[in-house]
Amino acid sequence: MTATDRITVYVQARRALGTTATLQDPHLTPEGLRARQRAYVDSIRATVRAAMPAEPTAPDRAPVLDTLRPQTADDHATLGREREKVRALVYAGQDPSQGFEREPGMRLQDVIANADRTRLAAILDDLEVMPHLLVHDDRERLLAAYEGLIWDRLTQVDPAALTVAEEERTAAEPAAWRAVLGDLADHGEATQESLSLLHRADPDAYRLLIDGDRVHIDLPGSQGGIPLLLEDLTPSEA
Repeated sequence: MTATDRITVYVQARRALGTTATLQDPHLTPEGLRARQRAYVDSIRATVRAAMPAEPTAPDRAPVLDTLRPQTADDHATLGREREKVRALVYAGQDPSQGFEREPGMRLQDVIANADRTRLAAILDDLEVMPHLLVHDDRERLLAAYEGLIWDRLTQVDPAALTVAEEERTAAEPAAWRAVLGDLADHGEATQESLSLLHRADPDAYRLLIDGDRVHIDLPGSQGGIPLLLEDLTPSEA
């Protein structure tokens, strides 16, 4: 199933949910109307879940990152020298305990952007105890950001990392569609989190999905009615 097929399923399901949410029938009792809505929702959910791709195998960065860690006395000595060079570049002419990467020191991200594999290994090994990160108020976010930069640079200088990155890109699209369609089946619409995954994995499909939803889900009252309908149909009943 292509992205276009899944967009069609999404838009048609949203349209059908909107119709179901606004369904009226004077010949049915409230219980009968509810039963009909439940049957329609069950059918829509089945169609949506059938369109979900198989869950991809998540690539593992750990084996590649583990090869950067020092194993021998020579490794420790080499990385020790690289750590000294990195700190000299980052903290030149400043007291790192007094602030965050002010000039004339070199910004750590610039060092990472030009590092070879050995220097990346040294930075990764030293990252948690670098002085400016030890005192920074947003330490955890910065650590994660630097680790991301290290990985991005590693994919440029290490073929094994590049292979994993390519596997991640391959897995990203089906993972995003599983999240989008899973949200649709459970809640009647994609969440911001799943849409963000799709935007990163396939920007064109994201735009087509958003445009299709805006154009076709135009029944009065349906936008607010869909989540209310699915909330009203409890899991035990739906």
